[in-house]
Amino acid sequence: MLDPRTVSSAYVRTLLATVEAQGVSADAVLQGLPVDATEMAQANGRIGVGISRLVWDRALALTGDPLLGLQVGEAMKPNTFRVLGLATMSCATLEQAIGVMLRYQRLVSESGSLSAHAHPNGDVTLVHTAQTLKVPILPQQVEALLAGVYRQALWLAGRPFLPVDVCFRHAALGDVQRYVQCFGITPQFGADANAITYAKADLQAPLPQADAELCRMHCEVADRQLASLPQVGYASSFAVQWLSNRGDAPTGIEDLAAALGMGVRSLQRALKDEGTSWGNLVDGMRRDALAALLQQGLSLEAAAQRLGYHDASSVSRAAKRWFGKTPGQWRADAKAQ
Repeated sequence: MLDPRTVSSAYVRTLLATVEAQGVSADAVLQGLPVDATEMAQANGRIGVGISRLVWDRALALTGDPLLGLQVGEAMKPNTFRVLGLATMSCATLEQAIGVMLRYQRLVSESGSLSAHAHPNGDVTLVHTAQTLKVPILPQQVEALLAGVYRQALWLAGRPFLPVDVCFRHAALGDVQRYVQCFGITPQFGADANAITYAKADLQAPLPQADAELCRMHCEVADRQLASLPQVGYASSFAVQWLSNRGDAPTGIEDLAAALGMGVRSLQRALKDEGTSWGNLVDGMRRDALAALLQQGLSLEAAAQRLGYHDASSVSRAAKRWFGKTPGQWRADAKAQ
C-alpha cells in the first residue's frame, strides 16, 4: 500500500536557504528532481517524504557538509512553520508549547514522531521515532529536528538555557565541538534513542509572549489544517488535498505521480485498490469547485474557463449530471436555503 507521508514545504525551503548560504544554489539542488514548484512555494504546501529525502541527498552531495543538519536546525524559528509557530509563541510556558507542538507535529513532518516522557523530578524528554520504513531517515535529518526543537525553545524562552541531555543513536558526523556549539553541551552518541531533555524549571518558566486568546485562535486554525491532511497510507486522500491546492498549475495524473515520487501506473493501481480512479477524483474536484463558484455568483462562462471546460454549455451539462438540476436551479435552491 502506498504511504504518501509528507513534510511541510517550509521545512524544505529552510533546507534550501541553508544550502544557499553555503554557496550552492537551490536550483542546483532541485535540478532533475520531481519537485512541484507550485507546492513548494505555497505557504502551507506539502512535499512527499521521498522527495524530501532526495532533496537532502542532493544537498549533502553538493555541499559536502556532513553537519548540514545542525545548520538547518539552527535556522529554524517558531514562525518558520506559520500557524504552529504562532500558537507556540502565544503559550504560557515551554511545557505548554511542547504540548502544542506534539499535538500538531504532522503539520511540519510525517517522517517521524516526537513523544514526551516525563521524569519523576519533572524533567521531560522528547524522543524522536522514525515513521517511514520505506524512506529511511538520514542522521542529518534527525540532527536538524533536534537542533530545531532546541533553537525554537530558546527563541520562545527569550533567554539562554541548556538542555539536560541530548542523545543520538548514530555516531558523531563531524567535529564534536560543532555539536557543543549548537546545543551548549556534548551529546551522547550511539545512544538507545534520538532525544533531548529539558529541565522542569525551564519548562515551567513563563514565556514573554504569552497570550491565551491568541494561542486559542491559532490552535483553532491548526486544528483545521490538521484535519485537512490526508490519512496516512491513502493515495486518494492525498490526491484530493493535492488537487484542491493546484490553482492554475498543471493537474495531470503524471503531475500527481511526480508529487508522490512514484510512477503513473503504480499510482493508478493504488487508486484502483482504494476503489477510485484519477478520472473520478478530478470529476469530484470539479464538482466541488463548481458549487463554490456558483455560490460566489460567477457566470457559467467564467466558471467554464476556471474549470477547464470548453464552454458554458459543457458546464451546464456537468451540473445536471452532478446536481440533477441546471446551474441556475442549483443557485436558486442554494439561495433559498
